[in-house]
Amino acid sequence: MNNILFLTSLNLLMTIIVILLLLNMNKRNEIDSFSSYYNSDGAFAGFIQKKNNLFRACEFSTNGSILSCSKWFDDDLLQQGQNQGLDQKNI
Repeated sequence: MNNILFLTSLNLLMTIIVILLLLNMNKRNEIDSFSSYYNSDGAFAGFIQKKNNLFRACEFSTNGSILSCSKWFDDDLLQQGQNQGLDQKNI
């Protein structure tokens, strides 16, 4: 009887640990981030910003000022060649 109780408790504990790990992995994917990219000469050219499952790209001019930024795109709704961005006021 003690052996069955021990195995049941161990199984319950392992299930809880797996659920917590899966929930934690989902949260990590939602972290806001910046990723830089460089031009062919190796100079910093811009960044990709991800925020609340939306992202946009910004490019810099040669003197370092922001040249342009794309609209915000929903990462889950992207289809190659058929995307329309969101205005910042709609975020």
